Amino acid sequence: MLKWLGDIGKKADHPMYNVEAAAKLLSDLPPDRGKALEEITSSLETVSATPAFPLADRIGVLKLLDETGQKHEAAALAEFLRNDKLNEFHRRQLWQAMVDFWEHVSAAYRVCLEELGREAKPGEATHRERALILVRALRALTCEGKALLLRYLPVRPRIWQDLAHFFSLAEKERAVAELAKAYESDALHTNARQEFLRLPMMVAAYPEAERTLDMELVARIISRLAGGFALHAQPDADCNFHLDLAQPAAPARNTPGAAAAATLRYFGAAQARVVIQETLDRYAANPKEPEKRFGNDYSIEEKLVALRRLLLFWGDSPPKQRWPRVKIESKIKVAHGFVAASELVTRIEFSGMAEMSADQRVKVKQQTGIALQAEESTAAISEWMERDGSTWGVGVDIPRQDETWARIGSLCTFQAAGHKAWWLGTIRRMQRDAHEHVHAGIEILSKKPLSVYLRGIGEGAERAENWQTSSGSFRFTYINALILGESSTPGANPDILLKRESFNPGIQYEVLMGGETPHVRLEELLERGEDYDRVRVTWLKGAA
Repeated sequence: MLKWLGDIGKKADHPMYNVEAAAKLLSDLPPDRGKALEEITSSLETVSATPAFPLADRIGVLKLLDETGQKHEAAALAEFLRNDKLNEFHRRQLWQAMVDFWEHVSAAYRVCLEELGREAKPGEATHRERALILVRALRALTCEGKALLLRYLPVRPRIWQDLAHFFSLAEKERAVAELAKAYESDALHTNARQEFLRLPMMVAAYPEAERTLDMELVARIISRLAGGFALHAQPDADCNFHLDLAQPAAPARNTPGAAAAATLRYFGAAQARVVIQETLDRYAANPKEPEKRFGNDYSIEEKLVALRRLLLFWGDSPPKQRWPRVKIESKIKVAHGFVAASELVTRIEFSGMAEMSADQRVKVKQQTGIALQAEESTAAISEWMERDGSTWGVGVDIPRQDETWARIGSLCTFQAAGHKAWWLGTIRRMQRDAHEHVHAGIEILSKKPLSVYLRGIGEGAERAENWQTSSGSFRFTYINALILGESSTPGANPDILLKRESFNPGIQYEVLMGGETPHVRLEELLERGEDYDRVRVTWLKGAA
């Protein structure tokens, strides 16, 4: 107490010597989000390092810098995630500014916690802001880790070490469950246990296989449901994962019979899984019910997909690699997107095409967006290095020039070395190494895909007996589809891929394949990729 009284009236040798001075300087930040973050990060560093800073002023100024910076960080994050026109250089600058900001926030609060620890006297009550500083420090580490994951980089060892350090501090002080409202804008109170689990639960959801937009959504879901997570010092039925406070690293899934240790902490979704299942059941019963949680910038469909995925990866039986991989060193030809796939894979032209006038052929091309002859193909083709492969998977290195489009959910048409046929696949996993090289895992969707035209004949599509009416006008609704022949689910009726947003359940189409054409009815949207919809269909006549 005497130390605090002695600090009254003292002023640190820094332009932001107290909250009022800091607020005045922060009112003149540049409008550019990245540059504003850089200036705030610089201030965080210098305020933390300035000696003889009265502790109350240091804490107050660092809190203000944190809160001010978060407003700019949120805007920078939204631009990073959703601005498709952002060039790669500016995108990287924004990302680096976010990473640096969060790193300096956690470092600044660590300085405060160390000073509070040095000044604490035996028997004195805990400083009134210690719990708040602790949860903010843990939150900043989680946000820094999330920022790294957004570029498919591993969480740095220093982050795991600091996370374990701060949580061990909370355990030692018996403050693990002490509630605090980290920020005024937070909907719920939090504690050290919840903040400690955010990043491990994010990593346990296998972010290497998530789109960056989905990572942000998952982070929001985790923050909302963190109160339902379980954390124990002993193995527990609710805990599928563990980490070691003495040897901090990414969490691991529990294995039967593994040796226990005093420094191991076991955690899992526990009650949060129950809440997720209840949410999914509620929407199955009332699909038009609005969902305001997790942000209005995500659709209900996106939120439900993310919740289902979390149930799967946090559960007892997450997806596993089904086939052994072998090392390969060869180059494959790769093209990107639905249009390129429709032009490169085996094409089935319909019989009436030759009888069309040039104008009618142009109209079909305009409706489908696909060239009518294979020789018209304009698909851009790159060469990638294949590093390993399995029956239904390929591991590749992605060249720098293709990083702009290569992302989770991107459709790839590729031709393996020594093969003439084009296969269809989609990027399922991405990782970036220490040298900033991107490695990806491609799931093979089909080894014998067919590109066909569908002519709408069901409800919602125009009906006609012929491709031309008596007046000579063009009446049909045509779309292009990719039939996934020879896929990893043998014996099942083949699914189809449609251009994104083409799916309309219940619509019936004629598959223009020559001879006795089969019909398909669109049943269920199975997956939404970058520019395609994977659809379950019912084959109504003939066989594909």
